[in-house]
Amino acid sequence: MSTELLIQYFSILIAIVAVIVARKELKRFIPVGLFASYYANLCCYIANYFNWWEFPTRLFTGVKDISFTVNVVIVPVLAMFWVRYSPMSRIKWTFLWTTILTGFEYFAVKYTNLIVYHNGYNWYHSYVLWLISWYIWYSFHKWFYKDSEPH
Repeated sequence: MSTELLIQYFSILIAIVAVIVARKELKRFIPVGLFASYYANLCCYIANYFNWWEFPTRLFTGVKDISFTVNVVIVPVLAMFWVRYSPMSRIKWTFLWTTILTGFEYFAVKYTNLIVYHNGYNWYHSYVLWLISWYIWYSFHKWFYKDSEPH
């Protein structure tokens, strides 16, 4: 089994365990996770159209446009945790999470075959995409529940 597949399976395992451990606190945030998955899929379809990135190593070889691991498992779980546990000082929280995730993505591009950039797309584009995405998911949560703060 390749390193890339091991990374994907391990990431899925961590995400599932995290959700199981925090399941009572995350129930209210399932709509955010579903929306984040839809949003990530839409971003990947747009990126595929413009040939910005591709996922050479996939769990499901028939799914070519998206990374199942990231779009269906990782992003929804991250979105639920981010919205649930974001402190009042969201700007620092956002930059922290964005920097960490962009760092993982940078190393995935540089040292693995999980994701490959094309057509001038680079890590700083991902940084901006992650940065904006947190607020889109948070705004969806506020709109969905018609309240000002998650609890």
